This record gives sequence, structure tokens and C-alpha cells, in this order.
Amino acid sequence: MPDTVITVAATHEATTSEGSAEAIHGAAERRLAKVGQRHTRQRREILELVVAARRPMSVPDLLSLDDADVSQSSLYRNLVVLEDVGVLQRVAGWGNHDRFELSESLSGHHHHHLKCTSCGSMSDIPANHGFERAVNIEAKAIAGDLGFVITGHSVDLYGLCPSCQ
Repeated sequence: MPDTVITVAATHEATTSEGSAEAIHGAAERRLAKVGQRHTRQRREILELVVAARRPMSVPDLLSLDDADVSQSSLYRNLVVLEDVGVLQRVAGWGNHDRFELSESLSGHHHHHLKCTSCGSMSDIPANHGFERAVNIEAKAIAGDLGFVITGHSVDLYGLCPSCQ
């Protein structure tokens, strides 16, 4: 299985637990090297901003951070590169702004998202074992009927956040 495929049962290269920043950067460096890219200072900084946020971040979110020392064009370009090698994953946002977060294969944190349809805010919700089992049973049934092989899933719940209610 390629290391950029995200599955619940994947073996994780690194986790986001305390002390794992260097493990995450090491994994990023290896993945980038496989495609002839370097883990530059700017990519390290972007990765650190995304990880520190602990939620999916849009380009405007990242640019608004005091620690963000990167131009908008460089940010877009580097986010795409980090996504392409499986370090970050894109989360479809509400409106025109997708968000980015550390890939599940690196974080070891399978989760889903709550998305506000008014302001576009997004929050992580942890995967519950019973919910995951139910999703996997239904996914296997659907896949079996259609001859499809499931390699992962995501669930997004839409509604209004407390600020927009």
C-alpha cells in the first residue's frame, strides 16, 4: 500500500503526540525526497502552523496568523506540494476555501468534521468505535454490491456553529 493512502488500519509513521514534531518533519522529508523535493524552511514552518492549529486551516486562516511569514502564492504552492506527497490532506471547505490538516497516515488520528454552513468554521470530531464499525459494515455492503474496493472514508456533518445559531 502506498504511504499516501489513508486508511483507518494504516501503520502510522508518526503521531501528533508530544515530542513527535521531529518525527513528522522526518516523515515529510522522506516523502518529499521520494519525488525529488526538499523539506525547506518554509515548508517546515507551514507544516508547524497547520499542526499547531489542531484544526483544518484555510489559506486565509494561515495568512492571518502572527507567525505566518510566507506570501500567499508561496503558501498555496507549498500546501499543494505537501498535499501531493501525503503530508497534508485537503478538507473540502464551505464556500471557496478548502482547508488543510496533517494527513491521518502521519497523525494517527482518524476523525470526521463538523462544518458550519454560515461562517465556514470547521471542527474535528473524533471517530467513535461504534460509528466506525457501522460505517465500515455499510461501506463493505455497498462496495460488494458495486464491485468496489474501499480504502478509507470521511464523514462531514453540516449545520450551524454556536456563533451562527
